[in-house]
Amino acid sequence: MTSISRDCFRVGVVGLGRLWEARYRPALERLSTLFQVTAVYDQVPVRAAREAKRLRCDASPGLTALVERDDVDVLFLLSPQWHGLHALSLAADLAKPVFCALPIAGEPDLDLDRLDRRITGSGMIFVPEFARRFYPVTLRLRELLATTLGPSRLILGQARLSGYDRYGVPGPSNQIAPAPLLIDPGTYLFDWCRFVRGADPTAIRGDGGHVVPSPSGEDHDYENLTLDFADGAKAQFGMTRFHRSAWGEATRFLPDPGVQVYAESGAAWLEFPDKIYWSDREGLHEERFPPEPSIGDVLCEQLHRTLSAAPSLSPGWPDALAAARAVRAIQADRCAALKSRS
Repeated sequence: MTSISRDCFRVGVVGLGRLWEARYRPALERLSTLFQVTAVYDQVPVRAAREAKRLRCDASPGLTALVERDDVDVLFLLSPQWHGLHALSLAADLAKPVFCALPIAGEPDLDLDRLDRRITGSGMIFVPEFARRFYPVTLRLRELLATTLGPSRLILGQARLSGYDRYGVPGPSNQIAPAPLLIDPGTYLFDWCRFVRGADPTAIRGDGGHVVPSPSGEDHDYENLTLDFADGAKAQFGMTRFHRSAWGEATRFLPDPGVQVYAESGAAWLEFPDKIYWSDREGLHEERFPPEPSIGDVLCEQLHRTLSAAPSLSPGWPDALAAARAVRAIQADRCAALKSRS
């Protein structure tokens, strides 16, 4: 299946968490001529029933039942459930399109090669969220790199997560669910670099550890991700989890997280999602973009174009697979290093 001959696509939602409440429910309500929610499913049945009543749609009794519905044209996988990415396998059996906000690398037992064969073989449409691609500053940066600034040579970024809050607003400073930094935001920052540079890295390295000691063996609270490209360009991101109990209100005086981009004919500083400073021979320029349309609207509109076989900026399965394999490669290198030291 490469496209669907419909103007308004019927949506089945899996996972009624923070992304749904803050990003996609408002977007789909605004884009009612493009999408109609016909069924919802959540591992907490009362939550699904409440949302179905609000939307005047059905609450599916199970995941398989939702995927197999004739009035569901596309699945929105928005929140981790007890079954992980099982919905993706069910959708592949029916070649039913999937919009996925979950990092593929977040399920450690998932056989990526097998899933790749199933998705590629079925011809299904798979669109990963990768929202950072569609931030206004990202699209503006790509314009500048293609014109005024020239190709990027060095990208230096810092991401600082303040924790997980199911009711918080989705954005670059928190997670949709508790996850290792290498997966979130690591997966998304890897993809962002590929998108900005328009190329795959030739090498990727990761290094992490603990700033605050973790006797229980919890995941690293800082990660460094380095990408090398064939033309000699580099990208490096530092990712840190902020410990409010240890550091109090230090975020009030720490510099804002962001991304420095050094190009052949200028430089830029980005604060996701809407502020960019850039400099060339003519001087310093500052741009700030309005909050409308929302990132949810943009993502849904691009998805609609993909489903309609119209030109679209939406990423696809190969992009999600590349990011997942990059994370898996770093994890494999760490396991090998630990074995060699033991």
